[in-house]
Amino acid sequence: MNEKELKSTFISSINSGHIQDSIFPSTISTEAAPNRDIEIRIKDEGYFRSFDLVIAILEKRYDSHIKATFEGYDNYYNLLMRTALLSQFAKREKCRIDWIRFYPVEIKSDNDVLDGRLINQVLNAILTFGRSIIVLDERHTRRIKKLLLRLLPSTIIGYTGKDDYFQVLSVFDRFVAAGMFNISKRGITRFLINNGYCNSREQTRIYQSISYIERINLKLAFSQFFCYNENDDDIKQNGYDESSLSVEEAEFLRRLIDINPVFSEKKQLVSLIQDTTNRKITDYL
Repeated sequence: MNEKELKSTFISSINSGHIQDSIFPSTISTEAAPNRDIEIRIKDEGYFRSFDLVIAILEKRYDSHIKATFEGYDNYYNLLMRTALLSQFAKREKCRIDWIRFYPVEIKSDNDVLDGRLINQVLNAILTFGRSIIVLDERHTRRIKKLLLRLLPSTIIGYTGKDDYFQVLSVFDRFVAAGMFNISKRGITRFLINNGYCNSREQTRIYQSISYIERINLKLAFSQFFCYNENDDDIKQNGYDESSLSVEEAEFLRRLIDINPVFSEKKQLVSLIQDTTNRKITDYL
């Protein structure tokens, strides 16, 4: 079938609960799971047409307890890092921010060729939403190699060829909240201490400060991924959505103004040039 038909069939499968080993919670009440307070929102060509589908799961709960589990930590850390995206959606849906889970979906019909573009699409999904889902048509499902399933950081769902029934082929259902934006905090801390810029008693504070800078860097980067909208005059004027940074993080940045920079880019360039002027090629071997 073509992409449009496969997309329609997949949406029907979600609504009917016909995905074997589905990662999506069912909205259908049963004796085992009565009164499930779950809603599903599906956006075709979602997020400025960057994805074939964007699925939002609203799983309502009314306690405010933060679960001290690895899965819970990933979920709540994601709330902190992607605050702007989740806050905008929560305001529109009038729901709590911790009820929301986003799933960007790429649809690959048998008419599509699986090539290097798929990797770029997976990376785009992970950078924007922290996770990725690929839906494959029947022939792709039969041909896909098990090695590819293990290598791709994506949940892969295949069409069985029967009605609107799909099956989960592999699961990668955890958030990628940092990735390339990670800072080597221990390495920088050791460098500062070993070179006499601070003492070992300040190690904890150094580590915490670098962690805070990393967190702000992450939030600003993710805000650029999904907040900028040329039609939004407020964001266009300010550059970032009001929910991008917390009051504490904005105050942390303000305090950096009080630090007088002691380095000059021009002096650094002159120093680098002078340091390498009289070196021989063998010095680098």
